[in-house]
Amino acid sequence: MINSDALLRPDWQAPETIEAYSTTRIGGLSKDEFGSLNLGDHVGDLTESVNANRALLPHHESITWLTQIHSNTVISLPSEQSVGDAVYTSEVGVACAVMTADCVPILMADKHGQTVAAIHAGLKGLGSQIIQRTVERAYARQNGAQLLAWIGPHIGPNHYEVSSQDAEIFGHIDGAVTPSGVGKVRLNLEFIARYQLQSVDVRAVFSTGHCTYSRETEYFSYRRSRHQGMENCGRMVSVIIKRA
Repeated sequence: MINSDALLRPDWQAPETIEAYSTTRIGGLSKDEFGSLNLGDHVGDLTESVNANRALLPHHESITWLTQIHSNTVISLPSEQSVGDAVYTSEVGVACAVMTADCVPILMADKHGQTVAAIHAGLKGLGSQIIQRTVERAYARQNGAQLLAWIGPHIGPNHYEVSSQDAEIFGHIDGAVTPSGVGKVRLNLEFIARYQLQSVDVRAVFSTGHCTYSRETEYFSYRRSRHQGMENCGRMVSVIIKRA
C-alpha cells in the first residue's frame, strides 16, 4: 500500500462512509519522466510499472479505469462501458476514478452518502457541460444544496494559455479569461468549474488550490512536460468510493 503522505484527501464534510483521495507523482516504481507513481497505461511507460503502481492504491481492486477522450460522456457504474470522462455510482464498494495531468479532477458526493461521482473536466469537457450532465444524471433526485464537490490539483491560470477562439465559450464567466497576447488568453479552469457547479446549485465546493504545472516535484503536468521537450508524462488519479 502506498504511504498515505503521498495522497491528498479532501477536507470536506462528507459522511464517514465516503473515502476519497487524489494521488501525487510520489511513491511509485516508474522511472525517468514517469517517476514515480505514474498510473496511466497509455503514455509510454512500462506496463509492469503501471500495474505495480496501480496495485499500491487504496481500493485498487474496485477501480474502473476509463479510456478518457475529453468528451461529456457520463457512465453509471458498474458498467461494461469504459470510454467516457465521468462516472458515478450508488453501489457500495465500486470506486469512481478519473486520471489527470493538468485537467481538473472533480470528486462529488451527497451529504447522505448515497451517490459518489468523479469527473474529468478539461477544456473540451467544460465546454460541453460535463459537470452539468454528471449532476443531472447522478443526482437527479437530490437538491444541489445536498451535494459536495472537491476540485483536485490541475493547471493554474498562470500557465494555461489557449487561443482566444478556444476560450470564447467561457467569455461570460467573470475571472475565467485573461488576455495574454495576440490571439491568446490565459484560462482559469477552476473558475469555470466553480461557475458550472454553482449553475446546478452545488454550493459546497472545496479545492486544493494546487497547480500541477508549478509544483513539479509533486505532480505530473502534460503542458510542462511538452515545454520541457518531452513527448508525454505520467498521470495522477482521483478516486472516490462508498464504503460499507
